[in-house]
Amino acid sequence: MASVRKDDVWDSMRKGAQELVEKEPLLGGFVYSKILNQPTFERSLAFMLATKLASSTVLASQWNDLIIDALTSTAEEEKSMGGRGSPAPGTGSIADAARADLRAILSRDPACPSYTHAFLFFKGFQGLQAQRVSHWLWSKGRTVIACFVQSSISEVFGMDLHPGAKFGRGILVDHATGIVVGETAVVDDDCTLFHGVTLGGTGKVSGDRHPKLQKRVVVGAHASVIGNISIGHDSKIGASASILHDLPPNSVVVGHKGIVIQKRGHKGKHSLLSKL
Repeated sequence: MASVRKDDVWDSMRKGAQELVEKEPLLGGFVYSKILNQPTFERSLAFMLATKLASSTVLASQWNDLIIDALTSTAEEEKSMGGRGSPAPGTGSIADAARADLRAILSRDPACPSYTHAFLFFKGFQGLQAQRVSHWLWSKGRTVIACFVQSSISEVFGMDLHPGAKFGRGILVDHATGIVVGETAVVDDDCTLFHGVTLGGTGKVSGDRHPKLQKRVVVGAHASVIGNISIGHDSKIGASASILHDLPPNSVVVGHKGIVIQKRGHKGKHSLLSKL
């Protein structure tokens, strides 16, 4: 007999959803439709995204079918990898990436009380999962509908996430309003982006022209990281900073001029880290 995979995130979401309904009966229909009436995490995620993206011209049922196709296809893709480490950003199971994002939100955002809360109410999480679907479409050569999803994400969530951008897992997009991520940007595992962040190009070159964030990078509110540059792992970029050059790992950068106040190999903590 095949073993049944335990889904701790889904189990916790359902428990939290039931508690939410008991506390706020007015939201019963909303919560049941999004979580409690859904058989799996994948179906719940697809339904949530479909209802967010739906319009008078593209119905929720049509979106739901497309998103389920994306979730199924990427799950099979990851299965074929044989579990050889974490997939590269922009590849592997969308649903598993979404689970990792929820875990990241709960562990790193003190304003989040539960997986259920993040899933239902955090537009940064929702918009990022929609981008993952658009990236799957983009990678399959379906660029027109991928750009349509991008436009819908911008209208619904206030985030401009190009379908060509590649996101890893365990991503926290906090507040989310005004975030811009360009076509060739890469955001590796466990990064954090605050509202108003721009990962953009200089406007002077084509091709590979956007930043590459290594693992565990934090980018503060309204910071701009511009050009095909590399931001080393575990770096912290302060609010409103402007970065136009490569940063080594463990850097801490502040201000409009991108002043580096902590460099590679420095193990000590800096007070700025708690303020990002």
